[in-house]
Amino acid sequence: GGIGKTTLTQYIYKEVEDHFDVKIWVCVSLNFNVYRLTEEIEKKIPKLDKEEKGNPDKLIEQKLKHKKFLLVLDDMWNCVNEDEWKRLLLPFIKGQKKGSIILVTTRFPALAEMVKTSDCPIIPLKRLGPDEFWSLFLACVFRDKQSEKDHRELLEGTGREIVKKLKGNPLAAKTVGRLLRNRLDLDHWTRVLESKEWELQSGEHDIMPALELSYDYLPFHLQQCFTYCALFPE
Repeated sequence: GGIGKTTLTQYIYKEVEDHFDVKIWVCVSLNFNVYRLTEEIEKKIPKLDKEEKGNPDKLIEQKLKHKKFLLVLDDMWNCVNEDEWKRLLLPFIKGQKKGSIILVTTRFPALAEMVKTSDCPIIPLKRLGPDEFWSLFLACVFRDKQSEKDHRELLEGTGREIVKKLKGNPLAAKTVGRLLRNRLDLDHWTRVLESKEWELQSGEHDIMPALELSYDYLPFHLQQCFTYCALFPE
């Protein structure tokens, strides 16, 4: 996670606004439930002037008839089987305009293989290269060019060591970058670099230590707020 799938999709979603009659965005996350998703999608499609009553499937068919739509199913974690996926698609394959698109983001290659179509291949996102990632890190750390000019020489060596632990992940750069930005001094940056959380890193793509660090450095009242927010659905 955190490589930029949702961010890129949000950019595309905004850029193609004029190309579709209807746009729908739904966060799927861990709970792939056909009825829940169908109901949520139906509620996000604008109502018709003369709308017949019916179940969510029928209402989707009515609302999208003769329309070109873009449906984004973001952050899909699982689907019981291909039959469940086909059940979800049923209301979207009757009477819509040619050019409609269903776009799925997921971190699981097997899931991407299951939902892809023959005319639309999987688009894997790669991690940023070292130079691009360093530029992103600097942008997250320093508020402006003057701040970078004043502090970069002193902090660059430690900063590059921290960057190695972020594994080229944009979310990790953004999270730890903001943590470092709070105090642009060598002692603070060294404490972050030598933090024991990094020892918990379990693999090449594990960014949990970076996220844990940012949480640990939050004031106590914000930690409580974060924990409270975690009680709500995504």
